[in-house]
Amino acid sequence: MKSITPQIINSVLPALAATLAVLLSWPAGLQAATPAERGQWMASMGASGLRRFYASGSDLGEMVNRAVSYQTAQRVFNQQQANPETAPSAQDMRSRSDTWVMQSDSLIPVADSVARPVFLRTLVRLAGRDEEGRVDSRNDRLDLGLLYAPSADSFVSVGIAGEITDADIYYVTGHTRGKAWGPRFDAGLVLGPVWAVGMRADYLQFDGDNAVTVPTGRGPLTITRDVETRRRYLQIDAMARFSQSTLPWLPAGSVLSWSNSFRHLHTTIEPTRNSLGQLVAEPFGYRERLSLVSTGLNLSYPLGDNGRWSIYGDVTLDYELETSMNHPIDDRTAVTLGSGLVRQLARGKRVQLEFQRYQHTQDTRSRNNLSLIAVVDF
Repeated sequence: MKSITPQIINSVLPALAATLAVLLSWPAGLQAATPAERGQWMASMGASGLRRFYASGSDLGEMVNRAVSYQTAQRVFNQQQANPETAPSAQDMRSRSDTWVMQSDSLIPVADSVARPVFLRTLVRLAGRDEEGRVDSRNDRLDLGLLYAPSADSFVSVGIAGEITDADIYYVTGHTRGKAWGPRFDAGLVLGPVWAVGMRADYLQFDGDNAVTVPTGRGPLTITRDVETRRRYLQIDAMARFSQSTLPWLPAGSVLSWSNSFRHLHTTIEPTRNSLGQLVAEPFGYRERLSLVSTGLNLSYPLGDNGRWSIYGDVTLDYELETSMNHPIDDRTAVTLGSGLVRQLARGKRVQLEFQRYQHTQDTRSRNNLSLIAVVDF
């Protein structure tokens, strides 16, 4: 499956040009933010965990992957009910998937005439998902935005995001292709030496097409339809960071992070008719909802004295407060285990390799994920 990121870049470049035009037209004569002020802000964001929160897309990725698992399981379950003698019960359904992510996130100083730091934010993400015998998909994403730091301990950011999805479906012979566009808003605030809060809101409008080929008495028949969805995502996190200065029993140089999160995913599907004129029935109707709360610990530890390498491990427990996608899989508690290796290239520049295991407690769903993430700030 070929890379589709160039299509996103070509489509979003006009928006980037408009953004830069606004910045260049900013009134002159104002005192510019100094490199020291930018450095102070970046240090505050890094120490509080807000820079990692802003760069990470794994929480949204898990919400979307979870929804896809539930949708696929419901379609496969309904398909298998056609043969009552071999049809499984709802309790027998399982979802097993493997995913990978490659991502680069950067902040670039712009608008030199503005008194407080302003950054151009760019994110490029490539992601793939394989659920053996069911779905093989790619989802590539590009984010462009402006981040403003009103103080050394806070930020607000607005931008646009573009995604292209390309999925091959194996439980029937078919595929889904499409693009999504929409705004993104982020904000963060350091509350003190330990606590910080962050929030993220996305709204993406997806337009694409779907085709499936089914056997008939006259041979294969391909049925097509348009796909239009509206995806809303909200995340609010409260995070705490502890070092040896706050918890003396911690090893020297290590950092213990405690993150508490609320996440909500709401997808609206536009009713449509297929090429046969039939109204398409969706697995869970035309509105899908998924809300959860989570709490987790992350412990990082330096390797050596030069600060270039470090390792970390984390464990997270989450519970689905609300879901409209609980059949045939209804397993609302999950544990996530993760570990990673970090290489600090320079101040504000690092690369990390991470493995995560998402495991629901009744073993009806699991996902393995491998991520390579670069954060390169200027």
